[in-house]
Amino acid sequence: MSDWAHLASAPCGWLADPAPPESAVLSSRIRLARNLTGSAFPQRARQSDRAATMRKILDRTQGIDRLEGGVRLTLDGLERVQRQFLGERQLISQEFVDAPEWRAVVVGPDQTHSFMINEEDHLRIQAIRGGLDLDGAYRAADALDVDLDARLDYAFSERFGFLTACPTNAGTGMRASILVHLPALVRHKEVERAFEALRGKSLTIRGFYGEGSAALGNFFQVSNGATLGCREADILDRLDRATRDLLAWEEQSRDALWTRARSLLEDWIWRSYGVLRHARVLTAEEALKHASAVRLGVGLGIVDVPVGVLNEILVQSQPAHVQVASGATETSQANIWRATFVREKLTRADT
Repeated sequence: MSDWAHLASAPCGWLADPAPPESAVLSSRIRLARNLTGSAFPQRARQSDRAATMRKILDRTQGIDRLEGGVRLTLDGLERVQRQFLGERQLISQEFVDAPEWRAVVVGPDQTHSFMINEEDHLRIQAIRGGLDLDGAYRAADALDVDLDARLDYAFSERFGFLTACPTNAGTGMRASILVHLPALVRHKEVERAFEALRGKSLTIRGFYGEGSAALGNFFQVSNGATLGCREADILDRLDRATRDLLAWEEQSRDALWTRARSLLEDWIWRSYGVLRHARVLTAEEALKHASAVRLGVGLGIVDVPVGVLNEILVQSQPAHVQVASGATETSQANIWRATFVREKLTRADT
C-alpha cells in the first residue's frame, strides 16, 4: 500500500479522543514555526534552495520513533484532490493545496502529530487533540519539536527567540488554537459581541479551515495573536481561560433560546436530524449545517446521537473526502454518496 493510500484509508486519530458529550470544542491544536539557520526563509529562497531544504529535512528526520508507521509525502507528487483531502484533515494549509512545489508533509501514524516543510517557515510542527486539551496538544508538539531539534539546526536568537518569516510568530513560534462550535451565539446574534471581547484579549478568530476561510456550520477557530515576549505557558493559559469564558457565553445563549423559544428550537433541530436521516441527496454545506444543528441538539439533550458519529460525519462529508472515498467526480454523484454515507452512520448509531 502506498503512503497516500495508507493515510487515506486510516481514521483521523484525534476524533477518537474522549470529550464530554455536550462539549462545544471539536479540537485543540498547537503549531510551532521553526526555521533552519543559514537558510533563506521559503518565500525568499530560490527554487533550488527550497528543493535542497526539503530534501535535507526529509533525510535528517528519518527514523524518529514517534513518526514510525506514519507517512512522508511530497506534495507535488499528489493530485489536487489528494492535497485537498489533507487540507480537510488539517494536515496541510491551503497554501500547500494551491502551490505544492518543493513542499512536503510528514504525518505520524495516528495523524495527531505532523510537520509541514517549506510553508511560510521551513517547518510547521503540529499536534492536534480532540476536545479542549491544549496542554495535551502542546506536550505532543513539544515532544516532536525536541526530536526535530536534535537533528536540525534551528535559527534562534537569545534576544528574539525562534526566528520566523512573520515577525508576529517570533519568540515561541507557537500558535495555539481551538475549533469551537457556537450555534446558539450565532442564532442569538451574540457572536460578534463575543468575538469583540476575544479581540480585546489579543486573540484571533477565523473560519472553519483557519486563516482566510469562512465560518462554516457555526464552527470557528480561536487562536493566540503575537508570540514575541510571551511564554508558552502564558499563551496556553490565556487561550484556555478565554475559551472557557466563550463556552460559558454559548451556554447562556443556549439557555436563553431554550427558555424563550423552546418549540422553535426543537423544531429546527429535529428538522435537521430528519434531513440527515432521510435525505437522498446532500451537499457538503447542507451536511455541515444540519450536523451543526444536531450537535446542538445533543448538547441540549434533545437528540441522542454520539458526538463521535457527528464528528465523523463532519470530517468524512467534506468534498475531497467524498471524492476520494466514492471515486465520484460529478457533483451530483458525490451528493448522492454523501447522503447515503450520512444515513448509514445515523442508522447504525440508532441501533
